[in-house]
Amino acid sequence: MVLALIFLGIFVTAGSAYLNSITASTRSARYNVATTQALALAEAGIDEAISQLNQNASYTGESNVSLGAGVYSVAVSDVNTNTKRLIATGTVPTLANPLVVKTITALANINTSIVSFRYGAQVGAGGLAMNNNAQVTGNLYANGSVTGSGIITGDATAAGASTISGVTVQGTARAHTLSNCHVNVDAYYQTISNCPVTGTKYPGSADMPTASMPISDAQIAAWETIATAGGVTAGPYTVSGTPTIGPQKINGNLTINGTLKLGGVVWVKGNILFGNNSGLTVSATTGNEGAILIADVPGSESTLGTASLSNNMTVSGNGSSGSYPMVLSTNSGNNAISLSNNAQSVILYASRGTIQVSNNASANQITGYGLSLSNNAFVTYVSGLQSQSFYNGPGGSWTIVPRTYSISK
Repeated sequence: MVLALIFLGIFVTAGSAYLNSITASTRSARYNVATTQALALAEAGIDEAISQLNQNASYTGESNVSLGAGVYSVAVSDVNTNTKRLIATGTVPTLANPLVVKTITALANINTSIVSFRYGAQVGAGGLAMNNNAQVTGNLYANGSVTGSGIITGDATAAGASTISGVTVQGTARAHTLSNCHVNVDAYYQTISNCPVTGTKYPGSADMPTASMPISDAQIAAWETIATAGGVTAGPYTVSGTPTIGPQKINGNLTINGTLKLGGVVWVKGNILFGNNSGLTVSATTGNEGAILIADVPGSESTLGTASLSNNMTVSGNGSSGSYPMVLSTNSGNNAISLSNNAQSVILYASRGTIQVSNNASANQITGYGLSLSNNAFVTYVSGLQSQSFYNGPGGSWTIVPRTYSISK
């Protein structure tokens, strides 16, 4: 009996030690997994802060955002005019019952080599009008109303008190008012009328904030300074054949009857007219960076500085990834940029005026104060435009400052 009790004691002690070891190992493994999850949540907070800053420079952060296995919070504060401090905290599983908390700190500033085009189409207060079979392949963000009868394949946002009406949104729709439309995922709104929603409805949702345009007047002026330094050509000027131009300023109207190769930024202090079957491309010397063609007549924006891309005109890069050409107009009228039948382009930008895209024409990204898409007109977003750089020209996107990323907890 004594011997049996001794052996029983040994077995109980060994079993207890074994169970304690398994429990400790399980607890350690659970903690290690939670640590990885919390760090990923903090990194998500940093990524979200950069994304939000590139839409709204006054973004200050947000708290207790649910994601995956826990929540994250992020705070954004000013260091100076062009630098912000980001502090993001990831918590698993909840703030009320934290198992692991990880905090990441980083600095962000304006990267002068990158312009961020985050949407297939970004429209100002002039809004978006879509006709039959018009389509935006990608996401749309508008500071004005979205109306018509076309299709938006991604998410559609109409900021402020604006309306989404008549169109089909294959992603999530956000607007003050949804009417006579169709939403394939979720809908956030104040009022809704005759608009079926496949996903979840969120009535009483707060209006979305208006978004800033991705290129400032100061950035355009900097590009024009670079163009002028490359030399000034008297206008009006006509292009035939396949010349390479840029950086260069053309002091007057520019007409392209052949194919213009951009070797850098070209500033046309007048109107730009592409003839039928003409072309615009990017020189191989720019590598994997794009190039810019600007139409701008300072002081005469209401009447001059338009760009017309005519029938069957084509626009292309040089074959390298990222070599997108951009046509930019500062005109404030209803035809700041016009893209005609069967013409193709990559980036069109007119933050003061309306861009007209006619039947069967297409672009890869459009940003304008207003946008009109006629029958069968397309905007097809290309991945990579959210961090686009341009040859010998500055940009303006918020990015993480190298070597400032640190884990403080």
